[in-house]
Amino acid sequence: MAGTAMRRVRRAAARGRPVSGSLLAQAVTEHDPSTGPCRVHDTRVAGPVDLAHRQLEFGVEFVRCRFLDPVDLRGLSAASLDLSDSSIPALLADGLVVDGDVRLSGCVVGATPGEPRELGTEATVVRDGVRGPHRVTEPSAEAPLRLADARIAGSLTAEELRLHSTGLWSVFAPRLQVDGAVQGRGLEASGAVYLRDARVAHAVRFDGASVGGIDATGLSCGRGFYADWGFYSRGQILLRGAAVESVVTFHDATLNGPHGELILSRLRTSRLRLGLRAAPAGRIVLRDAQVGALVDDTASWPTEGQLDIEGLVYKRLGSATPLSVKDRLTWLALDREAGVGVFEQLAASYQAAGDERAARTVRHARERHLRRGDRLTGRMWGALQDVLFGYGYAPRRALLWLVALVAAGSAWFSVHTPAPVGGSGQRDFDPVLYCMDLLIPVVSLGYRSAFDPVGWDKAVAVFLIVSGWVLATAVVSGASRMLSRGT
Repeated sequence: MAGTAMRRVRRAAARGRPVSGSLLAQAVTEHDPSTGPCRVHDTRVAGPVDLAHRQLEFGVEFVRCRFLDPVDLRGLSAASLDLSDSSIPALLADGLVVDGDVRLSGCVVGATPGEPRELGTEATVVRDGVRGPHRVTEPSAEAPLRLADARIAGSLTAEELRLHSTGLWSVFAPRLQVDGAVQGRGLEASGAVYLRDARVAHAVRFDGASVGGIDATGLSCGRGFYADWGFYSRGQILLRGAAVESVVTFHDATLNGPHGELILSRLRTSRLRLGLRAAPAGRIVLRDAQVGALVDDTASWPTEGQLDIEGLVYKRLGSATPLSVKDRLTWLALDREAGVGVFEQLAASYQAAGDERAARTVRHARERHLRRGDRLTGRMWGALQDVLFGYGYAPRRALLWLVALVAAGSAWFSVHTPAPVGGSGQRDFDPVLYCMDLLIPVVSLGYRSAFDPVGWDKAVAVFLIVSGWVLATAVVSGASRMLSRGT
């Protein structure tokens, strides 16, 4: 008779006796959908609960229950699922289909607490040079909570969820689809969370969570990815190739341990906030990421050589405290292998903000960076251009050099007047005009040919002529380089 199994379950629960898993599964199967969800509260269940591949037109609520053996929900279809505050050795829910919400808040999933594990212990070098784990062989992956290929029309609520695992993974949910949000505030996991290629329509929240790492490579999220306000990770956080429409934030987060690092290569998001409590233990990788606004602070910067920003594209830079252009150049220098593109990207962001002076400073630093790989002669010529007029980004410096040379030469020749050519004395000697005629190539003021210096006067005259040609050549070279890059 329908409902008999449920009455037996409730009598056993009332007497404090354990209920067999097979009896509980039978009670769920016999439940009348017209009476609403199937509710089982405060019950101890001995033996596996097998609801795999059942098609249920109602919700299932196992609240504050203690399961002594795994619960098998693989391929289950139900209106909703509520396991709040329950204890489960293992929850197997690959292929789960739920039309409403899935609630795991306050649950303890896993038999016994294992030693904490960190994502990154089994690392390898991948195509873009970032160290990360191999793609997991799914049939062999072990985790107390499995949600591979699960589809949830509502939200997945896992606040204050505690996960005990003996292996690397505490949650294994590749290709999870959630039409609502994933709420993981305060989640505690001894291992890592696997969310590769997951699709979440709203936000993914791990505020205040403590995990061994997160692999969300290929994640698609419609609202935001929040790992902040006390978030703690002992291992890698991977959002490689992820697409998050609103924001990715690690404000007030801690990345500790030997593998605590952020790998965000090829990430696409409107806003990225890196406001860590302290510098991460490992690297921050933003290679080929596309970010609308990047907000960080110096406390979040990794050590030198631990930053990878090659190919990073952003429209605007921000910080918790004001940072000067010199601070940002120091930030660029943390990436030892960065090319000139990172300088141009920074200059473009300053230019878009209307700060032309900062943009020129960055492009000046770019030229210095370029010359580091030149041969000795190229480095010497570059150093000369830098001193003379800052590769064209400090044009007033060339004028100051010209004025200084004219002043020094005039002071010399005002005391050491050269003799007129042929002794005719047809032109009165003017030391200022004479020095200008020596310094300015091509154009002649008539003074250079009218006087004939000898001895030390000739040496000073030759020095001024050579200096003029060097100054003019450097200016023309820098101007042509700037014009060619401007076009």
